Amino acid sequence: MIRFSSPAAGDVHMLDEHAKQILDKLGKTSGERGTISPDQIPAALESLRAAIARDKPQHAKPEDTDDPDERQRREQDVDLGRRAFPLIDMLERAQKKNKEVSWGL
Repeated sequence: MIRFSSPAAGDVHMLDEHAKQILDKLGKTSGERGTISPDQIPAALESLRAAIARDKPQHAKPEDTDDPDERQRREQDVDLGRRAFPLIDMLERAQKKNKEVSWGL
């Protein structure tokens, strides 16, 4: 479990694999600790939003198939945008208050 924190928002907890996926999109490594400084936040938000836009076509709507097994799989599928939403919110709040976002195990 990786915890993201900022003085501008409440903590966000993510499973390691999901946090690593998001940090990879930001060009950050998921070591024991890390920080996104206030001056890095605009680029981080831009990178994350671009990754979400690229990810959307891969997540088809459940009603786009007649196969019940495929429909169930799609209903359980969580896209990058949903996973990243809490972190995006934190980054936006931190940007407004000129605060950093950090993470750690």
